[in-house]
Amino acid sequence: MIRQLAYDFRSWKSIESTGRGGADDGFDVRAFEEVKTPVIPLEDDVDAEDAPHPMEGNLWMIQCKREKEVGPKKVATIISDGVTAQAPPYGYILAAPVHFSKAAHDRFREELRSRGVMEFYLWGAGELEDMLFQPKNDHILFAFFGISLVSKRRSRTASVRSVVLVKNKLMRVLGENPTGCILVRDLDDENYPFEDNYPDFDTNPRWKTYKVDSFDPLGLIVTVARHYAFLDGDSREWDYTRAVNEDQHFLHYRNTQEQQLQEQRLAVKGFWELLPRANRANWVRRERIRFDKIAYIDDKGDVEFEMPHLYVPYEPKRGPFSEYYECLEINEHTQVSLKDLTRKKIFPNKFAAPSFGKIHDDQRLAIDEVTRSMLQNGRQEVTLYGVGAQYSHLEPTDVAVVDEQKTRSTEKLLIKITSVKTVKADILLKQSKDNLTMQHDMERQIGRTLKASEKVRVVEAVIIYQWQIDQNRPLI
Repeated sequence: MIRQLAYDFRSWKSIESTGRGGADDGFDVRAFEEVKTPVIPLEDDVDAEDAPHPMEGNLWMIQCKREKEVGPKKVATIISDGVTAQAPPYGYILAAPVHFSKAAHDRFREELRSRGVMEFYLWGAGELEDMLFQPKNDHILFAFFGISLVSKRRSRTASVRSVVLVKNKLMRVLGENPTGCILVRDLDDENYPFEDNYPDFDTNPRWKTYKVDSFDPLGLIVTVARHYAFLDGDSREWDYTRAVNEDQHFLHYRNTQEQQLQEQRLAVKGFWELLPRANRANWVRRERIRFDKIAYIDDKGDVEFEMPHLYVPYEPKRGPFSEYYECLEINEHTQVSLKDLTRKKIFPNKFAAPSFGKIHDDQRLAIDEVTRSMLQNGRQEVTLYGVGAQYSHLEPTDVAVVDEQKTRSTEKLLIKITSVKTVKADILLKQSKDNLTMQHDMERQIGRTLKASEKVRVVEAVIIYQWQIDQNRPLI
């Protein structure tokens, strides 16, 4: 190996391996360095024997030692065994796979200078590694150690190029702030779109749709599951139900499956809507599809799934995903970590079909014009504040008809009561200090500033329609 490294060290006339046959005179490799001398025409009286021979050159001795440790004394012994002051070589190299100390370097220099050696080099483990890691010596590294850094570098370059191309194409297809859905397909699957060819397809799908959430530096983040949840911010208690995955209801199902899923979803959502609005949350699980795992992107899709298709090798347990995280979402902008929360049973194991309580068609609600206008123009939920006996007749699941005395609409404005509670005014006033919208709503609806000693009935409700009452269903 040292001889191979030495080939590029100087311009040689010849390099001779002298250490394998024994009687090496103290060195393993002998080399003659090419010395450029000017070509002078010989005069007639100059003997041709005195002219420099074309194979002559500076003699170099290269000594190789495979030792675990080479200290200053050992260095001196090695040199004294091979180099004499009477016939020193021009250059000398000592190579060993050890880390030479400063004292060993100093002794090496001292011994060789005293013997008249003009050039000398000490090749230790660090120097040898530096030479082997140079691109020009990659073939030597591979020959002796089976490692090719150039091949690895080329492979790494190709890998990085592939990742960047995948990332850039996904950003073109999905947008830099991605939205929509994708179909993730097993790269090894050959039966798409025939689910029946896989008896375990329900538990181990070879293709599945997911909602896109975002990009991160390593891949595409998709939402795998979104379940109805409960969170009490004061007690730090929470719960959720796996009965319905809200982010998967858009999948293709057979008619019977779709009907059963819809009925279950309506029942679970009906229960969740009766929770106080401040306690409603969603349990969300998101997973990453790494850019370097995506083998191909079909940006057009097909008639079965008209969305981008991503082909990814599936792992036995993780499928197409690498990492995941779970959290509670209060809204689109607020996420709560599950760490330090205590799970408390809130959701039942079975959910009853949703139903309505009393429909107060004969006792219409008189609310302020601003609140009524918001409900008529698309607002889906509302919080009503009343004092005294106001709203005392309402209970959760009841349906109230909003008085429409200033509108020409012939359609009734209906709201379903989801929560009713009585709260001390001083508590609401403290809460409204950080919530100007809440403060304005209370003052507008009640018509004056609340007194701290009063009790306020807080009614939460959601817009519904007559056809839902006819079908005995809540808002979808």
